Amino acid sequence: MTAAHSNGFKSIQDALDLGVQAVEQGDLQSGEAAFSWVLKKDPENTVAWLWLACCAPEEHAREECYKRASSINGY
Repeated sequence: MTAAHSNGFKSIQDALDLGVQAVEQGDLQSGEAAFSWVLKKDPENTVAWLWLACCAPEEHAREECYKRASSINGY
């Protein structure tokens, strides 16, 4: 049995799954929290950067997320 972290996430994949589910349900705040948690654990997680962009209310914040994801993949 895997122990959950204090925020309820069992793993990075669990947080990504919950974050995606939250965004798909329109809960951008919960999605942002999940993706931010992932990025604290794994700052080079491209998937989290791309989904975090979906949560950003402002264009410049979305662009920054996309730039981070692109730089990780060498684009």
